[in-house]
Amino acid sequence: MSRRRRKDTEVSLFPFLSVLACVIGTLVLLLSAIAVGGMGERSLDQVRLSERFEAAQIFIAGGRALLKEYEAQLQLREDAAKDDQKLGRQLSGLGLNPNISLDELKALVQVEQEFADVSEEGRRLAAQSEELAASTLRSNDKLGELGAARLRAPILIDPSGIGPNYRPYLVECTAEYLELHRTKGDFSFRIPAIEISRSPQYKKFLRRVRAISKGLVIFMIRPEGVKTFKSAEAVAHQFKVRNAKLPLPGQGKLDFGLMQEVAQ
Repeated sequence: MSRRRRKDTEVSLFPFLSVLACVIGTLVLLLSAIAVGGMGERSLDQVRLSERFEAAQIFIAGGRALLKEYEAQLQLREDAAKDDQKLGRQLSGLGLNPNISLDELKALVQVEQEFADVSEEGRRLAAQSEELAASTLRSNDKLGELGAARLRAPILIDPSGIGPNYRPYLVECTAEYLELHRTKGDFSFRIPAIEISRSPQYKKFLRRVRAISKGLVIFMIRPEGVKTFKSAEAVAHQFKVRNAKLPLPGQGKLDFGLMQEVAQ
């Protein structure tokens, strides 16, 4: 049931109270006269007057009780009006219409509660998202560390895939240089990348490999040495030298231990 502000015109008790006060005053005077007259012998009129006096006392008592009842009702109305004004000020302070109905206020409170629940759920999901992001970042850091360690790990050169019909000659390709390795890995010679096409040492190396019937140049390519490899491969094709390529997985030091065992 909707709650409505009390704006009805209140009935004033002033006229009634004035009349009642006059009646009470008259009766008091009458009682005083009876009391004075009662000092002599009681006549029939005095008896009747005494009866009227008793009736007046009863009427006065009833009037006083009624007056108290009206005063209590008036006080209740005043308290209700004050409460209504206080509620109106509170609603205005919240930016609401002071004349809003109780049903509308209940509906608004329910909406606010639902919004608070949604906000709390949103905060919980946001916290979970932040935790997941932090966990992902930690995982990425660990993966990065593992990847960096893997790139720095020694690289074992395995000759098992070459086959017995070829004699391998190892050439390492980096971004800055071309490095010619002996099969045992105990000697190497570097040629700057920009000098590959005109390097007499590299051309001499290719002629020597070509002169060997089972000679095979194996280009070991670092991740950043693709351009160097292409330049070296082009010169090898010019000299008609057999070649193969072996991508290297990182920047680790080359391990020729297995190559040395085969050479022995």
